[in-house]
Amino acid sequence: MSGWKMVLRIMAPGVLGFFVMLSVSCARPSASQGRILYAANGCASCHGPEGHGDGPAAPNLPSSPIDFRNVSLFKRGATEDAIAETLEKGVSVTHVVPALHYTHHELLMPAFDHLTKAERRSIALYVISLRADGDQGRIQQ
Repeated sequence: MSGWKMVLRIMAPGVLGFFVMLSVSCARPSASQGRILYAANGCASCHGPEGHGDGPAAPNLPSSPIDFRNVSLFKRGATEDAIAETLEKGVSVTHVVPALHYTHHELLMPAFDHLTKAERRSIALYVISLRADGDQGRIQQ
């Protein structure tokens, strides 16, 4: 096998993976993608598989995770934009110890700023869908 053929054979899977990743990250936000991201990022561990705030970690948290069906509990609002912003910034504790300000220690919900804007919007769309879908949007654990 010639040198170039060998190089192409070795590089092809990586290049293909790059384009698949690029196409997913450039995709329009969707509730179906949000469902996958909700599961992959551990949202159900606190918020529960149906978004009722009853995940397995919920009893051990300093504050109960919100039930997504109750829109009055959303601190920044319950729209797609507001939920995506909450995912980006996290949810802060009301009374912060000054030395811990702007660290993960002051957050009731961590910031998911490692996700792209489209990914956060997808999760937001999924969270919104949980209000109406009942068991249709359930994440299997």
